Amino acid sequence: MFSSQLPDNQEYRVIVEEFGNRHFIKRFKKDYKGKRWDVTLASIEGSLRRIQELQTTQRVDELKRGSGCILFKLDFAVAQSGISPKASGNRCVVFLDTETHLQTVLLVYGKGDRPKNKHETDWIFDTLRVEYKKQWEKLD
Repeated sequence: MFSSQLPDNQEYRVIVEEFGNRHFIKRFKKDYKGKRWDVTLASIEGSLRRIQELQTTQRVDELKRGSGCILFKLDFAVAQSGISPKASGNRCVVFLDTETHLQTVLLVYGKGDRPKNKHETDWIFDTLRVEYKKQWEKLD
């Protein structure tokens, strides 16, 4: 859930960053052959475009807020898995810019993708500091 409501109800554009594509989405495509992953990714993008509907649900966890931007996690389930988004352990980390109405999917991962010896939020923050310096600076 977001700590405060978004400033407007306009639709947001959604893009997926190349780092997330190379490191994590590639594995999802391999594990879920055929259209399962394509349908899942389209569903994630559709949900994010209508973020106003999700901002008060348990599927969204705000991680950090900056001036005109929010970093959050969105729980998702793979299409035809029969598992709820929360129980699936699959998440994407999204940088939302309220001024440009753009959401950038930075990471897409499952519970097996992150190191076992580090808390999830610490791992996310460490990865963003290294791979997404521009977005991270806006959050400080």
